[in-house]
Amino acid sequence: MLLTVIQLLLFFGIPYVLVILENKVKFIKTVGPILFCYAIGIIWANSGLPIDASLSDTVSSVLIPIAITLILLNSDFLTLKKNVKKTGLSFLLLCISIMTIAALSVIVFSNVYENTKIASMLVGCYTGGTPNLFAIGYGLNADKNTIIVANLADQVLGGLYFLFICTLAKPLLSKLTRQKSVATEKTDYQKESIISKAAIPLKDKIKQGIVALLLGIGALGVSIGISFLLTKQATNVAVIMLCVSVIGVGLSFIKGVKQNNVSYPLGQYLIYVFSLAVGSMADLRLILGQSVQVLGMVAFVLFVTMSMHFILSLLFKIDVDTIIITSIAGIFGPAFIIPTAKAINNEGVILIGIATGLLGYAIGNFMGFGLYEILKLII
Repeated sequence: MLLTVIQLLLFFGIPYVLVILENKVKFIKTVGPILFCYAIGIIWANSGLPIDASLSDTVSSVLIPIAITLILLNSDFLTLKKNVKKTGLSFLLLCISIMTIAALSVIVFSNVYENTKIASMLVGCYTGGTPNLFAIGYGLNADKNTIIVANLADQVLGGLYFLFICTLAKPLLSKLTRQKSVATEKTDYQKESIISKAAIPLKDKIKQGIVALLLGIGALGVSIGISFLLTKQATNVAVIMLCVSVIGVGLSFIKGVKQNNVSYPLGQYLIYVFSLAVGSMADLRLILGQSVQVLGMVAFVLFVTMSMHFILSLLFKIDVDTIIITSIAGIFGPAFIIPTAKAINNEGVILIGIATGLLGYAIGNFMGFGLYEILKLII
């Protein structure tokens, strides 16, 4: 009992400390709390220190659907009405690109362990973000080490891609098109953005946090019920992940829910806890054995997908800023929209970028599970 309590305190306490240090320690901010959580969990699992693997599995299984719901509660899909034609088309081309290249990667990297599951996870990751990768991995019952290696490879290669976006992407793409950006008016994103750092009174923060958690737990409960009705299994993870996605999107259209300022960062915090719990179940020897092959597969999917997206978008005469912001919205999600907008010197794309990123969170699970079912029929 004491070990269980200590383990839970560490699971929730370590990520909380990292969140506090993120804005104080440059190295943590640069590397990101997720990688630190993984590293700590992996070291813990392989150090010989006592750990209850079943508790780790329970924590990770429960938190990921709740986190997905909380992240989607702030969705503002009505914002997509602004510049919807160009932005929607660019994002559609990104979705087509990732589905095509991910399917192709299964053939190119036929010897990679659980390659169809990795391809499906990457589809979710590169239309929505890391939460979708986790959700699809769990929904497909992928090996925990496979989930970790795929995510670590994405973190490393994604960092290189983001560096390219912030430095060379706009100058290079601008030489290939004369289309002007459709969104150039600066937005008061500090007021409107879901990732605003605006201070919230502690009392209101606690109240909003409790409401968000209750909604997340409620969505999980309803999803478990639907899973049982449809499959006679209360724990069909794929059904549960799809259901919480639909419920999260549906709740986001309720004004009071959408204005909850705590649900998004709370959802991200639960992702950190999840990462630590998953890391604590990892086998370092298996991770090292898989790493090179998976890194090659993720590199292929990421860079070929982005090249295809750029080419198709230019052929459809989409402006450079819209191409870049939808690419970032798909690969990294809303959190990277503001620094990207500043890097390309166009803060007018911030709101549309955030809305597109949230749309990716909403549909990423459906696309990932959908690809897996298609691959099962073909391969």
